[in-house]
Amino acid sequence: MTSRAAFPADDFDRVVAHLLDARRVLLTGLLGASVEAASAACDLAEALDAAVDFGAADVDRPAGPTIARAGAVTADAEEMGDRADLVILWGCDPAATHPAVAALLPKRAVVLRMPPDPTASVDAARLLQHLVRGGSPPAACGPLIEACETTRTAIEKAACVAIVTDDSADPLGLEAWAITHLVREIAHVKPAFEIPLRAADHAAAASVCTWRYGAPGAIARTDRDGGRFLAGEASARRLVERGEVDCVVAVGRLAEAVEHAVTRRGDGLTVIRIAAEPDALRTLLAAIDARSRRGRR
Repeated sequence: MTSRAAFPADDFDRVVAHLLDARRVLLTGLLGASVEAASAACDLAEALDAAVDFGAADVDRPAGPTIARAGAVTADAEEMGDRADLVILWGCDPAATHPAVAALLPKRAVVLRMPPDPTASVDAARLLQHLVRGGSPPAACGPLIEACETTRTAIEKAACVAIVTDDSADPLGLEAWAITHLVREIAHVKPAFEIPLRAADHAAAASVCTWRYGAPGAIARTDRDGGRFLAGEASARRLVERGEVDCVVAVGRLAEAVEHAVTRRGDGLTVIRIAAEPDALRTLLAAIDARSRRGRR
């Protein structure tokens, strides 16, 4: 069953009934949403004792977010445009996927693409970190070693380095971990930061979730006194695929992997779709609270 943002009278009661009768609810979506909408969505999740996750690749991995493991050094794309004179596009093409970020590439900057072989991303990052640290290159030759040498030379000449990444296809988080350590190594000697392309999509929802529950997603049950953060295990995609939720509140736009998982579940899953608009979310929450109070009398 699918709801609309402006509920018609004959659907509204059914939406509330489905939510209150569900065995376990997942709230997801909110890509590109405002902080106000994310706050209202989390209020709704708390009223339903729901799981919360927004589909970020980082919390879908068993190892959890890179920033918690290694201390990522990140910045907004605007800072890249203002400061960087070397931009490394690491396994991504922002012109194709994020044109707004591509528009901020500084015209004065040297732009390099790494790695030469996408399957060797972790090896490239680790070798480049070794070279930046002052280590000697391997005795062997090949495209990977040559590319790392060229990139090391460019880093030495640069005043400020930005590495643009898109790790959405990195299921284990090893690439993200390796790049985080590379950026930190460069930052020891000069300004350097990572621009994660997809971070802006989840920024508001992840911030609100972190403020309330201590983690940016994969919260098994919402509780301001101690939400359970289960990286990988309680991600939206995995909860849907394992059949652990029977109702999904899809607020606004969903992450692609989550949308695919919902589609594959078919009729075995109730989906309540609502716009990422604070007023619509508050209206639904008010109806749930009213229905719950009536049920307690």
